[in-house]
Amino acid sequence: MNLNQLINPITDDDVEWVVGLMELEALDEPRRNFLKSMSTVDVSACPGSGKTTLVVAKLAILARHWKSRTQGICVLSHTNAAREEIEHRLGGSDIGQRLLRYPHYIDTIHGFTGRFLASPWLRSKGIALAAIDDELTHTARRKALNSWEYGGMKKAFESAYLNIEKLRIETVDFDNPLAGREFHFAPHTATYKSASKALSHAAKTGHFCFDEVFVLANALLDEESAVPAALRVRFPCILVDEMQDTRHDQASILGRVFPRHDPDVCVIRVGDPNQEIFEEKIVLPEPFPDLTSFMEIASSFRFSQAIASIANPFAYLPITGGLVGLRRDVDNQPAPNTIIVFPDNDVSQVLDAYGRLLVEHLPADVRKTNVFALGAVHRLGDDKPNHYPKAVEHYWPSYQSGVNKASFKPRTFAEGAHIARRYLERDATAASGVELVASCLLTLVRLAFPKELISARSRHHQWLEQLMIGRAELVALYRECLQRLLFDSAELTKTVWDSTAAPALLELVAEMTGSDSALAAADAHPYLEWAHAPVAVDPGDNGSALLNTYRFEEGMDSVHIRLSSIHAEKGKTHAATLILETYNRTHFVNKLLPWLEGKASAAKRPNESAKKNMMLMYVGMTRPTHMLCLAMRKSSLGEGNIEVKRRAALEQAGWSILEI
Repeated sequence: MNLNQLINPITDDDVEWVVGLMELEALDEPRRNFLKSMSTVDVSACPGSGKTTLVVAKLAILARHWKSRTQGICVLSHTNAAREEIEHRLGGSDIGQRLLRYPHYIDTIHGFTGRFLASPWLRSKGIALAAIDDELTHTARRKALNSWEYGGMKKAFESAYLNIEKLRIETVDFDNPLAGREFHFAPHTATYKSASKALSHAAKTGHFCFDEVFVLANALLDEESAVPAALRVRFPCILVDEMQDTRHDQASILGRVFPRHDPDVCVIRVGDPNQEIFEEKIVLPEPFPDLTSFMEIASSFRFSQAIASIANPFAYLPITGGLVGLRRDVDNQPAPNTIIVFPDNDVSQVLDAYGRLLVEHLPADVRKTNVFALGAVHRLGDDKPNHYPKAVEHYWPSYQSGVNKASFKPRTFAEGAHIARRYLERDATAASGVELVASCLLTLVRLAFPKELISARSRHHQWLEQLMIGRAELVALYRECLQRLLFDSAELTKTVWDSTAAPALLELVAEMTGSDSALAAADAHPYLEWAHAPVAVDPGDNGSALLNTYRFEEGMDSVHIRLSSIHAEKGKTHAATLILETYNRTHFVNKLLPWLEGKASAAKRPNESAKKNMMLMYVGMTRPTHMLCLAMRKSSLGEGNIEVKRRAALEQAGWSILEI
């Protein structure tokens, strides 16, 4: 049965029901139209539009009337935001429980591909899947080679300016994994033979990198033509969230299994094409959005019209009627959105100037958390004088770029524990800190007992708890570990670490794997060595500053400004955001002056070179609820009549200008 056979048409009564169930605000016509739609459609939802909440509301309506016990809704994304929103909003309701269990399926695109395509293909070849995880797969490849083979291969890769960890299989011929592809080294070389041996061993033992799951999936689809039709019967309705971040290999699999032209499957793709900041140069097989079946949700609850008007020119895909900001200031005294102009060769006062603006214009409770300064470039790299200011690090030398990466991995468990504690001080919940400790624990398992592999999942804490179901003593040890590392008020010192924490952690991973802690591999011991807390100190700090957090103080007032990259903050909400001038081939803010000034030339379709910069600026500008600021070099304003006209244009566009 297709969707129209599985449920009756969605009515206004259904919409009112879900508004009451989820305690939603009154919904406007575009949002109601999305909830009532029952056909293949692409939805472009602007930042702060409540997209994930709307997705969950639509799922609740579908689940309410779902007739089949064997066919379900498939919800896919790059994160588990939809599942978490269902658990948060509907976890205690019958509808929420229905959505979270069979026949429905909610997962990442990688998770779906692994479960329904890659794993079945491997089983058909007699290969047991051990792990879909980059780090575990690299370890398996290293173990296929002796020390001189691996050392020689690594040296050859580095000499050719290649990264050995970027090596991927592109074929399911595991006996000859490099055959028929472009490879830097010739087949007769030792490097080629070592690389082939490593790839072959890891694949045959069931170890694959995340991206390689799509190679396996395509192999199944090539060999078994009936699989896509069977999956469409199983899932007659598929909803893909954050579609703008979907890569070509992911979109290709989705297109093969759930073609949008098939009348028996309803494909709903939701995202914001103007936030496509992780884009590839390869065009998707079915570009998003398809303007022939298209809906827009262009109003945001996050910010006011003042911010919406400033951000709107940076929408690479023009928004019909323009971006709309729905937030209203309670006191009708909105904070001024400000361009902070600094001397070209000195950014030392920028963060302080931003801090003063925050203290002056934002209430203390608003500026207490989620005040950010973001850069399009956050790591210095190859720095030259004419690049200044090149990166976030120029604005504050203590900035540590690696900590903001989703892939960040501490060098030692102790370093991870210190940073996890900082996360607890920084965030409203303990989720990030707990997740980091869980990640470190899984790394320790891999190092201490490499033969007792525990497959990796994206949500480490949840995965550990699933593994421990029915083992009450092990659960108690794990929670005791979290309590000691994260929540004890006592300082984490070398004495405490060496005498108590490290031995307990080793004992915990031994219990997890059914091993003896005395038999732990030597690789575990360096990882368990004591490490001091990473230093993040500014002139007014006594060494207790949060990582990547600059503290501004003036008299009795203070504000903590968190520094990060625009990429790292995508999808998040700030109270205030400062976008810093940075350099990548050209200065970021300076390149976008025509759009900031509202010039007629900027209204024309920009070329591809401006596309990424526009999207980065759009993402950065649409983070804050209360105040948006830019840091701009003095030379960007120009001189004489040019400066006069530029200042007037910027003020006309809604900016205040503060020169330091």
